[in-house]
Amino acid sequence: MDEIKIKRPRGRPPGVKNKKNVTIEKDEAPFFIEEFPDQEPTGQQLVNRALETWRRKKKFHDATSTIPVECRAEGVFGIAFVGDPHIDDMGCNWEALLEDLKHIKEGNMMGICVGDITNNWVGRLMKKYADQETTRNQAVKLIEWFFKDCGVTWLAIIGGNHDIWNTDGGDINKFIFKSEMGVYKNHGVRLKIKMHNNINFKVNCRHDYSGHSQWNEAHAMSKAARFGDDDVYVAGHRHNSAYQIIKRPETGRIAHAVRVAGYKEIDDFAEQKGFRDHTIFKSMAFIINPNETDPLKFCKPVFDLEEAKEEILWKRKTYG
Repeated sequence: MDEIKIKRPRGRPPGVKNKKNVTIEKDEAPFFIEEFPDQEPTGQQLVNRALETWRRKKKFHDATSTIPVECRAEGVFGIAFVGDPHIDDMGCNWEALLEDLKHIKEGNMMGICVGDITNNWVGRLMKKYADQETTRNQAVKLIEWFFKDCGVTWLAIIGGNHDIWNTDGGDINKFIFKSEMGVYKNHGVRLKIKMHNNINFKVNCRHDYSGHSQWNEAHAMSKAARFGDDDVYVAGHRHNSAYQIIKRPETGRIAHAVRVAGYKEIDDFAEQKGFRDHTIFKSMAFIINPNETDPLKFCKPVFDLEEAKEEILWKRKTYG
């Protein structure tokens, strides 16, 4: 075998160094290997990709920041705000929930749920599954029933903090609701409901708003109402209920701030922390009369869904 000759050039010309730091010229090496292609995009390709991603996300963000809704209902109708259901929890008051869902269905109302459909325990809280009879697979079936088969026409469903836990494998709520006509959105949703007489009714519903006061359970929503231009501000999450009406002096318009309590009545966490019972209503509704110019008659809060149903049906029968 011929001896490999190693050239020891002055300086450091391009080549490959061996363990003794001696440079072997590429042309004199006994083999040749093509350079590998770069597995990463080029800088310009990364810029182009980032630009395309930004434009796509910006388009989605702008489209969902305030969602336009064409309301096809004529005459008096209602929008019911359903408090946290927690339908897989053993402390969920199913008697009250089924009764309220029935009133929404029969009362010419659309529904908006503020979130926390199920417990969806995660992390150290997964031990809580030992305290409930409903398994996670059964909870998924209950979610499907609630979204599709309970009889309510859902205008929107909010994904609460419990709903967005444990979604590493995908958001099951969003997947199930995908085929429905309404909107599913985590954290909160803003709707601009345009009625047949070109009057807009603006709804701002979140699982919760920032801010808290031990003296006023409606503080967070009323704070948002004072600095916004929506007609109603509704939240859940804290398992208590409150209502406050706000007038904005700058515009003369009024807004309604509401917190709905939900249906988880037996709650060991509340017992552990010694939380007092501040539930006045589990869910509530706004009766909308598009033909009224008086803001107090155009949008009327009712804190019992059976009463809301009866008033809506009576008004539709009386006024057509």
